[in-house]
Amino acid sequence: MNSWSQDDLANGWWHACELRRSLVAGNPMPRLPPTTVRLFPGEVLHADLPLNHEVMYGMDVSYTHSTVAFGGPALFAAGLLVSAVGNAHRKHQAERMAAVQWRFHGVNQTILTNHRILAFAGDRWVTWDHRAIMELWPAPQEFTFTLLFNGIEPLRLSGPGAPWFGVALAHILYGSAFLAERPEFQCMSAPSRSTRSMPSSEGITEHGRERGTT
Repeated sequence: MNSWSQDDLANGWWHACELRRSLVAGNPMPRLPPTTVRLFPGEVLHADLPLNHEVMYGMDVSYTHSTVAFGGPALFAAGLLVSAVGNAHRKHQAERMAAVQWRFHGVNQTILTNHRILAFAGDRWVTWDHRAIMELWPAPQEFTFTLLFNGIEPLRLSGPGAPWFGVALAHILYGSAFLAERPEFQCMSAPSRSTRSMPSSEGITEHGRERGTT
């Protein structure tokens, strides 16, 4: 696992603070020009940047139970002990792999529009409609935010662009009052361009992998 550069983090933080300041002041959301990604009529593109994707879910994992015993009584007992230890280790490993946990799904191109989130993950596009989002858990100081949906697994997005993306999404979902009043965003007093102030969690490490890898 690699670290994002301090320049990337500081730049992302500064732009996020500037966006929050602008939106709280009543200015409109920034727009991007059209890309090759097809949008619905009336759909507006607001962001297009790489983010770490993690999804929370469990897995069905099985393990092989084996018994190896041979030779006389002493060797037979030793063989059973070795088999028991090996089986216990495999069982523990399978249980750990099967547990519900955050699972990394790559660094993916991630798009924000006024209607949905789109991402090119692996070899295909996937989408999350804003209407399916039940909760947004912002954590800008940690360069991440979490989305809870109706009927599908939670999604956690992180990286230098996550504070900006989280601010923009919060404005779409809840409005400018949410940005102004929620305690998670109070740390985002707009810094001057010369200082590029960082939050208290400066130096946080993130997954730094190539787009679409797992």
